[in-house]
Amino acid sequence: MGVSLYRKYRPKIFREVVGQDSAVEILRASYLAGRLGHAYLFSGPRGCGKTTAARLLAKTVNCRNVSGGGEPCCECESCKAVAAGNHMDVMEIDGASNRGIDQIRELKSHVGLAPFTGGTKVYILDEVHMLTPEAFNALLKTLEEPPPSVMFIFATTEPHKVPVTIRSRCQHIPFHRITAEVTAEQLARIASEEGVPADGAALWEIARGADGALRDAISLFEQAMAMGHGELSAASVTALFGGGGRAEMERWIVQVRERPDEASGALRRTLDLGVSPERFLDGLFPLLRDMWTFALWGENSFAGASLSDEEKKFLRRETPNWDRDALRLAAAAMASLYPRARLGLKNDVFSGLLLFELLGALEGKDAKTEPQSPGEIPNAPNVPNMTNAPKTSVPPRAAPAEKAPVAEKTVSSEKISVPETRVSGPIDGKQALLELARTDLTLAAAMMDVRILYGGGRAVFDFSGAPKAAETALSGARAINAVLSAFGLAPDETQAVTHSKSTRTDAELADASRRPKNMPTAAEIISARLGADILMSKRLDSEDMEMGETEDEQL
Repeated sequence: MGVSLYRKYRPKIFREVVGQDSAVEILRASYLAGRLGHAYLFSGPRGCGKTTAARLLAKTVNCRNVSGGGEPCCECESCKAVAAGNHMDVMEIDGASNRGIDQIRELKSHVGLAPFTGGTKVYILDEVHMLTPEAFNALLKTLEEPPPSVMFIFATTEPHKVPVTIRSRCQHIPFHRITAEVTAEQLARIASEEGVPADGAALWEIARGADGALRDAISLFEQAMAMGHGELSAASVTALFGGGGRAEMERWIVQVRERPDEASGALRRTLDLGVSPERFLDGLFPLLRDMWTFALWGENSFAGASLSDEEKKFLRRETPNWDRDALRLAAAAMASLYPRARLGLKNDVFSGLLLFELLGALEGKDAKTEPQSPGEIPNAPNVPNMTNAPKTSVPPRAAPAEKAPVAEKTVSSEKISVPETRVSGPIDGKQALLELARTDLTLAAAMMDVRILYGGGRAVFDFSGAPKAAETALSGARAINAVLSAFGLAPDETQAVTHSKSTRTDAELADASRRPKNMPTAAEIISARLGADILMSKRLDSEDMEMGETEDEQL
């Protein structure tokens, strides 16, 4: 039976440890300075080199011929015994299966014995956080004052579970995830030494799938090599992971842009081949994020991303075809799907939700179009262009007295004029409310109970049916500016903002009843920026007007 590749290529000296330069330098420098501690706590994610570093330290302190750089010779009997795992003075203990107080008492009974080889006794406790509280308490005194020839090395993936009384008696050395670049380089080196033809894109896909664990990456490399019958290709890695790789996501996102009608079928076929919804999002979200950051910062965004040369070429080629805000909304929409994907959605349900959120986010970029002139209504997704629709005369707008809107705590009895245009069909105005909620959830919640009317450069907020908290939330100029901006109404162009605490006067009701029936409501105008899927097809009826509950005040 052969030896697994991750065991075959386990580092034999400190210099071969990759991705943990700071941890290795601390250990080697401490040895050279004669300042090694009696207890160490190595913490970090799985497969990042904690146990390997512990063995190298044990090998070094027992080596007969340590080099000037603090490296073990790997030739003496002590080094060979540590590498083989049968050194009499180096004990590796699994904390998960030896976690009780009885095992710790037995360990303590052997600590005081002299080393068999005359060197240093090293106890390596892996997964030390699994010890019981009683076992930790039994270890405290021995850990604080061990015999001069004893060293403890604890390794754990969850250092927060180790009692602070233990951590305070150890030198804590954190280990980190190994980057995809370093992992891909190591896999390429192993492929070269093994004589295995390896595709660069396949190596990068394995490096990402390992999520910072080099041991996992080497294991996946070995599996993919077996599936490829001695070769490492993109096809063998896709078969190993079941799909959802970076290259596949790049092809699909191009399809979404060029042929969205075919992208739906491609998505379903990918899911039917066995890709889990969570795995699909794991591939799609980083791609959208990288495209967005490239749209923001260009080549500078590569400094903080783990990308191959081919992936950088894709970003340069594809990102200019996308709107920057649309990419941000699309990435946020994919992130919002993660909790639902983890619940185990059916493929049909997940594909429908993903397309709904993704295409909706991509179309949402049009919702930020600014008004072209007074009286014209901004375009919004799925809303007919109303620029050429018939209009009534709009009162000329006076020059603004100041940039920020002024909040007046008085009752408004002034008529507000709006353009006479007609909108029919569904209006999707979610994006403005979502944008407001992202910046200030209190304001977004307050607007659910506040009536608003806008026209002729004036805005009226009616709190007659709203709680006191809503009025408080919208009492300042900053809050009003934020709300107007979310509506798509430029605060600088709004002449005045009036807060109304009472219902309309009889004169206002009479004036409202004389309005043309085909006049658009304020909800029709503003819901394109703020509203929540309102059908705007019905007309105002005289009964609503007589009761003073016209739709042009309801939002």
